[in-house]
Amino acid sequence: MEKILHRVYFENYRPFKDPFLHYLETWYRELPQYQVMRWGKDNVDVTINDWMKRSAEANDPVFLSEFVRWTALKEYGGAYLDSDCEVLNGKVFDQLVDELMASDEYDAFVGVEDFENGYPTAQTVAAKKGAEIVDFMYDMYQNRLSSGLWHWRAERLLIGPQLMSLYFRDKGYQTDKGFFPKLKKPVIVGRVKIYPQEYFSPKFTTTGKKLNITENTCIYHLFANLNVKEVDPEAEKHRREPMLFSDYCKYLEDLASRRATSTPETVGYRRSNGGFDYGKIINHGLKDPTGMMKKIWDYAKSK
Repeated sequence: MEKILHRVYFENYRPFKDPFLHYLETWYRELPQYQVMRWGKDNVDVTINDWMKRSAEANDPVFLSEFVRWTALKEYGGAYLDSDCEVLNGKVFDQLVDELMASDEYDAFVGVEDFENGYPTAQTVAAKKGAEIVDFMYDMYQNRLSSGLWHWRAERLLIGPQLMSLYFRDKGYQTDKGFFPKLKKPVIVGRVKIYPQEYFSPKFTTTGKKLNITENTCIYHLFANLNVKEVDPEAEKHRREPMLFSDYCKYLEDLASRRATSTPETVGYRRSNGGFDYGKIINHGLKDPTGMMKKIWDYAKSK
C-alpha cells in the first residue's frame, strides 16, 4: 500500500469554484510524505457506466465522486478523504495508516460519522489494494446501481455509509443493521477496522454544535452535503464560507456566550412585527420542556 491521498472535486459543476482549497493545504502541510492524487473533470471518464452517465447528465458531482473514490482505491490503494475534510493531526493519521499497512488482521479502515447513528465514514477511507470492501463498493456502483436504481440514490439513501453497511451485513455482522452506534473502541469486522467518531468526525452535520474531540482526532469533516440543494441559511453560509476547525470551535464558543446572555426575545422567538412566534415556542418547548421553562422563568425575572 502506497501513501496516497485521493481527492475528488469537479469544478465544471455547481458550485464550480472549489471552496475547500484551504482544507487541501492542510493535507500537504500535515502529510507531506503522501502523494495527493486529485480527480476531476480532466482525468475522470463520466461515461464509464450508467451511474456516471446519469450523474453527469443530472449535474450531480457528489454522486460522481461516490464511484470515483472506490475506483481510485481499487486501482491504487491509499486513503480517500472528501474535499471538505481538513487534516488536523497528520502524525495520528499517518500512524493509523502505518498500522494498516503492517496488519494481517485488516485491509482497510473507516470511522463512524456520529456516536449515536454509527454510520461508517465514506468520507474517510484507507485501504490496501485488493481490500474486499473496496471491491464490494466498486461492484455496487459499476454493476448493481448502474441501472434504474440510480433514481433511488438520494430518496432511498443509496449512498456510501448505507451501502457500506450492506458489506458488513454480508460479512455476518447483523447487529444494528450493519452500523456501529455508540462505538467506544475500534473493532474489526470483515477485515475492516472501524474507529469511533472522535477520529475522523469530531462534528456531525454541517452546523453540528456538539464536538467529540480527543487526542485521537485527526480529521475534521465539514459535512457540506453539496448534493442537498436546499438547506437552512446557517448551513448554507457554512457551505459557502467553510471555516477551518479551529475557527469553527471559536464560532461555537461565541455562539454559546451569546446564547447564555440572551432572553427569548433575542434568540428568535419574535416575528418581524414584534409579536411572539408561539408555534416556534411550542415546538421548542416540546423538544426541551425543561430548557424552555428556564428561558420563560429567566425572561419573567428580567421584566
